[in-house]
Amino acid sequence: MGNKPMEKFMEKPPEYFVLDWKEGTKLNSKQTKFFIEIDSMGKQEVDVLLNEKQEPVLYTADISTPVCADGECKLMNIKFYWTLLGEYAGFDRYPMMPLTKYDHDEFLQEDYQKLHELLADDKSLMGRRTINQLVEKPKMRTVNGVDAVSGATITRVKESVVSGALYSCYTAWRLVHGTIQEELKANTLSILTEKMTVGMLYSRNQEYQIFALDNIDDAKYKEHFSQVADVFKTSTPLVRSIVAKRITRKFKDSPELQKPFWEAFDKVDSGSRSLLVKYLNEAPDYVPTILSSKLEVMSKNQLRSFLNHLSKSGELDSEVHDNLMEFSTSETTYAYLAQEFLEETPLGHLKKAAH
Repeated sequence: MGNKPMEKFMEKPPEYFVLDWKEGTKLNSKQTKFFIEIDSMGKQEVDVLLNEKQEPVLYTADISTPVCADGECKLMNIKFYWTLLGEYAGFDRYPMMPLTKYDHDEFLQEDYQKLHELLADDKSLMGRRTINQLVEKPKMRTVNGVDAVSGATITRVKESVVSGALYSCYTAWRLVHGTIQEELKANTLSILTEKMTVGMLYSRNQEYQIFALDNIDDAKYKEHFSQVADVFKTSTPLVRSIVAKRITRKFKDSPELQKPFWEAFDKVDSGSRSLLVKYLNEAPDYVPTILSSKLEVMSKNQLRSFLNHLSKSGELDSEVHDNLMEFSTSETTYAYLAQEFLEETPLGHLKKAAH
C-alpha cells in the first residue's frame, strides 16, 4: 500500500497500544476470512498475528479510507489492531503518509495520542451519533458535486477529538468499533483454548481479566489464586467487584487462599471494601482479626456492618478486642462507633477467645 512498510515479522509493539508487550515477542501475519468493506476502496483484509507457537495474539488491518469534509476528500492511511476479544488494541501510523487536519496541517504527536485515547473509549458519543449530529447547526451544501457539512464540533465531543480533525476521528472510530469487533471475538471463541484463557488472566487489560475470571473453572481459580489476588489488588474497581463476589465461593474449601484478598482490604477502593464486608458471614474465622487492624479505612456503613458481624458471632478474639480499643481512642471520625460497641455489648456475650 504505497509507502507502507512490508515486514515479515512484527517484533515491537504498535506505537499506540493498550496491551502489554512481552520482550522478545515475534509475531507473523496470517490471513483470515474477515475484511472491512470501505466505500470506493473495496474490501480491506484483516489478518491475525501469531506468536512463534502459532498462537493468536492480535488482529490487524492496513486501512486506506477516504475522509471527506466540505467536499474535499483525502486518504487516511493507518494500521489498526484489535485484541483477541475484538476490542481496540492500538494503531500504527505511517510517517510517509501522516494524518492531516481540515486545514491540511499534519497531526502532531499529541494529536495521535488524543486519537488513541478516543479509539480506546468504546462508550464514545461517536457510536451514537451521525457525523451531522456532531456539528452545531449543520448546513448542507454541494461542493464539486459532493454533499458537504459545515459547522463547529459540538461541545460534548470537542475535548475528545483532535481539533480540526473531527471527520478523521469519526471515520477511524467507526471503523475500529464496527461489526468487525463481534466477528473477531466470535472467531477467537471458536478456537479458544484453556491456555489462551489463562493467559488473559495474566494480562493487565480489563476486558481480558473479566473474560478470564468468567471462563476459568474453580480448579484454575485455585491453581492461579496468587494471580487472581494480584488482579484484585491492582485492577479496576469493576474487575475487583467481580473477584470480591466470588472469593468465598471459589475458595470455600480453601480458606487459606482467601487471605491475600482480605489482607488487601485497605489497598482497594471503597466499593470493593463494601463488597468484602457484605460477605463476612461466609468468610473464614481469621478475617475479623485482619479487618480489625484496618478499621481506619472503613466508611461509617462498613464499620457498622463489621461491628454488627462481631456482635452476632458470639466471640471476640483478644486481638480484635485490643484493636477495637485502640481504634476507639483514636481521632478517627468514626472511632465513637467502636467506643459505643465496646460499652454497649455485654461482656458475657462477647467473651475473649484465648489464642
